[in-house]
Amino acid sequence: MRKLILLLLTLTHFFCYSQKNNELIFKVQYKPETKYSQTIEQSSHSEMKYSGSEEFLQKLKDNGVQNPTITDKTSKIESIFKTEKLTDSRTFPLTMEFVKTTSSDGKKEIPDGTLIYGQGSIGNMPTLDSIVSSELDDEFKKTLLQAMQSTFSQLSFPEKKVKIGESFSIESPLSIPIAGVTIEMAITTTYKLLSITNGIADFDVSQIYTMKSTITKYTIKATGNGNGKLLYDVSNKYYLKYQFNTEMGMNIELDNFAIDLNSKSGFIQTTIITPN
Repeated sequence: MRKLILLLLTLTHFFCYSQKNNELIFKVQYKPETKYSQTIEQSSHSEMKYSGSEEFLQKLKDNGVQNPTITDKTSKIESIFKTEKLTDSRTFPLTMEFVKTTSSDGKKEIPDGTLIYGQGSIGNMPTLDSIVSSELDDEFKKTLLQAMQSTFSQLSFPEKKVKIGESFSIESPLSIPIAGVTIEMAITTTYKLLSITNGIADFDVSQIYTMKSTITKYTIKATGNGNGKLLYDVSNKYYLKYQFNTEMGMNIELDNFAIDLNSKSGFIQTTIITPN
C-alpha cells in the first residue's frame, strides 16, 4: 500500500519558469484555485524463484506455493486534487478525492469517494490533516495519511536551476521487506531537460537503484534501473504526462534456501489542469 502511494505520488515534481525561455527553476509547489484531474495506470510483472534442498522445495509444493511464483497486475486510479482561494497571503485549503479505482485482482485498496483534507502554502508542500471514508477503519486512515504526508515531505527539496541540455538528480529512499528482512535501497532519479516548446518542457528521466544497507547474516544482491519521459506545463508549474518503466533484480541467500526475484513495472500518469 505504501509502495503504491509512494510510487503514485513520488512522481509529483514541479518547476517554476524563469525569465529566459531556455531554462527552468526546479520548484515544488501547488497553486491556489486550481483543479488537477489525474489518471494513473500501472502494470507489474514479477517472477520469484526458490532454490534449496529437496525437502524445502517439497514443503513449498505441499503448501501450494508455485515455483516460480509469477504475478501480473494492472490498476487504474482516477483522482481529483482541488485547491481553494487563499485564506491569507500564503495559505489555502485543499482536498483530494479518489474518484475511481480499478484493479485486475478486483481489490480496492482505496474506496471510491475517499476524501483527504489539508492545507496548502505558497512555497511549501501541503499539510494533510484528515481522511473521510465510511469504508476505512481508523488504523488504515492513519496509515494512508502518514504515507501521503511522507510523500509530500520527500518532494520538499531546494530549488534547482536547469537549462536545456543540463541534468539534475534527486535521491530518495526505498525499503523492501522480503523473507523476514528489510532491504534498504536508494533511488537516484536524473532529469535531463531536452526542450521547451510552446510552453511545454520535455524531460528525459532515468533511475538507478543501489543497495544502502549491509546485512551480514545473509548474502543479498539487488539492482534496478528505469527510464521514461516527463512533459511539463510551464505556465501551470505542473506536469501533464509522466511515463516510466522500471526493472529490478534481486538475489537473497538465506540459511537453507535462496530467492531470485525479477520484476518489471510500467507507470503512466496524465493530468488535466483547470481553474477551480
